[in-house]
Amino acid sequence: MRRFLLVAVIAALLSAGFVAFAQAEPGLQSALTAVSGQGTGHVLVSPTAQDRPNFAVQVEVNVRDMLPNSTFTVQRAADLNPDGVCTQATGWLTNGPITTSEDDAGAAHFFVERSAPFVSGVRFDVVFRVIGNGTELRSDCMTVTVK
Repeated sequence: MRRFLLVAVIAALLSAGFVAFAQAEPGLQSALTAVSGQGTGHVLVSPTAQDRPNFAVQVEVNVRDMLPNSTFTVQRAADLNPDGVCTQATGWLTNGPITTSEDDAGAAHFFVERSAPFVSGVRFDVVFRVIGNGTELRSDCMTVTVK
């Protein structure tokens, strides 16, 4: 019985640690809301230290209530003045496509890497959008710190 209890406690501690590790940093996730057209969604931005000192990030985009069986484009724009107001100073850069199912939902995962000026300690603002077929979903402005 003691062995079972010990294994259960260790498993609970490990699973709690993995849940904490998988969560996004505060402020690095946003709802996607319709500027035009229809749909909603969510974007999750997870910087990593993979290519330190250069910037590396995992981006997860989920959409729903969109035009079924359609392909949309996911884009981002960075602002090097990290004040929480995205001015899209870099213009819109394409992450890639996201395709919806016949049930009007879709998800895509992207890995982005950048070098200078995006090096350890640098902060910048970023905004995401999903566009196509007369629809534009947009995220809030998020401030990212390069790991």
